[in-house]
Amino acid sequence: MKLQQLKYFVAVYEAKSITSGAIRAHATQSGLSMQIKDLERQLKGALFHRTANGVTATEKGQRFYIHATNILRNVNEAMREMQSMDQQLTGTVCAGLIPTFTRSILPSALKAMYNDYPMVKTKVVEAYSEQLTQDVAQNDLDFAIVPAPASGEELRTKNTYLGTDREFLVSAASQPYEHMRPVKLSENEPLKLVLPSSENTRRPKIDAFIQTQNIKVDQILELDSMLGTLELVGSSEWKTILPGLICLNDRLGDVRKLNPIADAPLLVDYVMIEKRSLSLSPESKIFSDLLRKELSVSINWHQCTVEEHQDR
Repeated sequence: MKLQQLKYFVAVYEAKSITSGAIRAHATQSGLSMQIKDLERQLKGALFHRTANGVTATEKGQRFYIHATNILRNVNEAMREMQSMDQQLTGTVCAGLIPTFTRSILPSALKAMYNDYPMVKTKVVEAYSEQLTQDVAQNDLDFAIVPAPASGEELRTKNTYLGTDREFLVSAASQPYEHMRPVKLSENEPLKLVLPSSENTRRPKIDAFIQTQNIKVDQILELDSMLGTLELVGSSEWKTILPGLICLNDRLGDVRKLNPIADAPLLVDYVMIEKRSLSLSPESKIFSDLLRKELSVSINWHQCTVEEHQDR
């Protein structure tokens, strides 16, 4: 079995086509087909169902894809590590972040990256989870940090758990809540809530929470802009539910008040997604570690603050 055969197999698997796989792998269609057939002979079974519309992986093909991508990833990582030894990092990092992170953990991580590795070019794309997951799977991004689950590309991407955040009720400073004191939404008057649209991965969880906890809602305004939501809430009677990370600038409560939700835990898990068949470059690994560090520090800060108010 040769590494080239593994690369051909992965290309066909992800393209779901011999022709497209050959283009992706920079190979001739006949040569690639011959290598795939030889691989199937070695593995004693078909890896693909061939149809007029392309190919689909057999059960053996699906299982082999995981092994093949792990092998290619390890080889790629070893080569990059050897090539980067004793060399100043000068590459490019392409990372994807949801709006929660561009407002919270990104500035400090970017500052540290620029100070320590000034020759590395860093590009950050802001988008929502579904788009970022697709971009990673298509090699447009080195990695992305998104809420779990990162859906749609489970086989082509590798997910690493980073931490758990809690959701807060956010309201204007003029509202009759004690800043950072836990509140039971089910005991409130009907709420006027600003929430993200159903395309946001957090929305189904919030809707289910409202229903199961018997929370009374008067009106819902859909707004897919974190900053727009914060501005509206800070100057009106509308309230919203947001992860603690995006509310770090409101830790004093002078513009908006933050209140942990006490009805039941309303949590959001964060994961880092990367291409399963590729290892992160040294510069991407460094930048992802900086972001992970800032994420951990930020989550720990507001968790400690909540516990402090609960103990009073």
